[in-house]
Amino acid sequence: MNVKKHYESHLGNFYTWMLGDWVKKSEVFKSFLERQNLTPKFNKKAIDMGAGNGMQAIPLAELGYEVTAIDFNPQLLNELNQNIKKRNLPIQVIDGEITNFELWKDINPELILCCGDTISHLASFAEIKQWVQNCYSQIIPRGKFILSFRDYSKPLQDQERFIPVKSDENRIHTCILDYADEAVSVTDLLYERVKGNWEMRVSSYQKVRITLAMIQNLLKEIGFQIEILEDFQRMNLIVAAK
Repeated sequence: MNVKKHYESHLGNFYTWMLGDWVKKSEVFKSFLERQNLTPKFNKKAIDMGAGNGMQAIPLAELGYEVTAIDFNPQLLNELNQNIKKRNLPIQVIDGEITNFELWKDINPELILCCGDTISHLASFAEIKQWVQNCYSQIIPRGKFILSFRDYSKPLQDQERFIPVKSDENRIHTCILDYADEAVSVTDLLYERVKGNWEMRVSSYQKVRITLAMIQNLLKEIGFQIEILEDFQRMNLIVAAK
């Protein structure tokens, strides 16, 4: 199943629950932006690629950015619009693929970010490279580029492949990973209590098997200067400057 279909038919239905305390994580991200002095400096324009329910877009707007939020999942776009309405924030929402350059080529932001392992959802490393090149071409001079992603350099073996993500009295979510040379097959297994009975729902899709070294080298090759590299919310986070 492709990524878009996987989210529409399966993961999008419980993605926000899976994330946990959305408000707290959003506040942590806002604090990170303030601590690293990543507040608006130039034209105040920012693009949140794969914005989901707004965990990054909301704090960006609260800090004064004029945010364009792009995502392809109807469930998460609905949640994003609700979160925007609750806070009365000026965020432009675009329903579409982040690789569709026509959707955002004329914005020329001072900040582009793509968080939550979204870049591994693209079709290939070649597509990731083309997307990063497009981002570089559109960010204004001295603008910033923020990525967060997982490092898949070390394949998980045997029982390690089964990752307990989250559970409560009504849901149990387990993620199962299978490694190939250039891809990782991801299976999201959900047990959900429905009218007193447990039901199993399962769906799989593929991610590009990226590594920290691959992304660092790609950014440098294209022309970015890496300024920050740290672990953030269990992912690698890079801040690079044009």
